Amino acid sequence: MSFYQTNFIVTRFVGLQNYVDLFNNEAFIQSIKNSLLYITILPLLNVIVSVSITFLIADLSKKWQDISKILIYIPVLGGGIILAQVWRWVFAIDGLMNWILSLFHIAPVYWFGNSVTSIVVICVIVVIASFGGYIIMLLAALTSIDKSIYEAAKIDGASDFQIKIKIILPLIKSTIALIYLLSMIASLQIFEYIYALVPQQYAATITYNIYVTGFKNSKWGLASAQAVILMVITFILSYFQRKIGNESNK
Repeated sequence: MSFYQTNFIVTRFVGLQNYVDLFNNEAFIQSIKNSLLYITILPLLNVIVSVSITFLIADLSKKWQDISKILIYIPVLGGGIILAQVWRWVFAIDGLMNWILSLFHIAPVYWFGNSVTSIVVICVIVVIASFGGYIIMLLAALTSIDKSIYEAAKIDGASDFQIKIKIILPLIKSTIALIYLLSMIASLQIFEYIYALVPQQYAATITYNIYVTGFKNSKWGLASAQAVILMVITFILSYFQRKIGNESNK
């Protein structure tokens, strides 16, 4: 369908014209830029936040580890649209965030009023919604490490910080790399939060732009061309994800 111009009533073969039109389309170019921002920022944030919290949880007793796992996984279980309503209240003009700012005599911010604050808020929401699953993966990786390695390091005089940085991180690097790639793929597919929270296309991804182009503007040929581009990008990232996954299982 990406080689056709169609609204399902009239269909006309246009060859590669849809692809040419896409790269002259301001909304598509903006969605590409936003998607690149997401796949640059979100994986890094997810890794830093997930690893940091994992190390904190690993130092807790077994009882508190189990409680922490349940608490951090709750956002993962919530549906995107349902959670978006909670975040709508948090970031509303009269919401929780602006109430906190008012305590410091800071003027209220319209968080979804421009591309910069919209993307920042979406990044925060996505990280909070997803790091629970990544932490579970990291905790599982930690349990596979031989306890004698910790004991030998402590006998050699290594501090807890040195053990984490110089021993544990290298041993779980394949899991971290897998999380990074999973986060990249997920970043391309952000839809619900943008759909439910951002009134304009300030924070639109390619996925969201496909929805707007096809379902709102009835330009199914252009939407299909975008879907093909997204599929190619996702396929490439999935290839590297599988490669890293196979290496981690060896």
